[in-house]
Amino acid sequence: MPEPAPAIVLQALTAGHFGGPAVLHDLHWQVAAGSRVGLVGPNGAGKSTLLLTLAGVIPARQGTATVEGFDLTTLAGRRGVPQVMGLLLQDPDDQLLETSVAGDVALGPTSQGLSAQEITARVDEALLATGLGTYRQRVPQRLSLGEKKRVALAGVLARRPTIILLDEPTAGLDPRGRRELIALLAGLSATLVVATHDLELVLELCSAATVMDGGRFVALGFPRDLLADGPLMDGHGLEVPWPLRGQLRADRCP
Repeated sequence: MPEPAPAIVLQALTAGHFGGPAVLHDLHWQVAAGSRVGLVGPNGAGKSTLLLTLAGVIPARQGTATVEGFDLTTLAGRRGVPQVMGLLLQDPDDQLLETSVAGDVALGPTSQGLSAQEITARVDEALLATGLGTYRQRVPQRLSLGEKKRVALAGVLARRPTIILLDEPTAGLDPRGRRELIALLAGLSATLVVATHDLELVLELCSAATVMDGGRFVALGFPRDLLADGPLMDGHGLEVPWPLRGQLRADRCP
């Protein structure tokens, strides 16, 4: 059987915010369908800009970008991307708009023009998947940060995207909330692109990693290989995560 087409293909992509300079430069990238890719790099590397470009929010200026067959260099392509793409923002307060959890989760399916019966089924399914079945009438803005992030993720899942982009999903979570979110993400079948400073999350969750700096990709490979490379990490404002530091010491022993 032929291998499935990549979920994301970038070729010489250059992009930037409206009216501003280019932030992303000459990006070449393929993300396999169903994979989980960690996107790491220092502040200002262009990670969030890349996610917004993949979500169709920021247009490509040069090169090509294809997401699940949608060409992001065309307006029609950018309009089609929301049907297959889910974006989880770093701050859930930027994503929670309604006065009840159920109402917020229903926003995505409602925008897809589904029937009331299908919307209810999607909301129930997403709340169950995120452990929020008893939260239907709760006010999202009054929840803890971890609960807000789960509500925002439920809203993404209710649209049933095939690709989910996550911007710093574990930022600000306590250890329990972090573990619960990682377990939830590990159970998803969608293609995941996770922009994060949480390098241990990349080790736990991802099958591939990309190091980004200055709007360019500087290294791609397996998480353990890339994140254990001390000179690579130091050169791009990162640190070898602690689970790999013992491994490095052992490798240096005679």
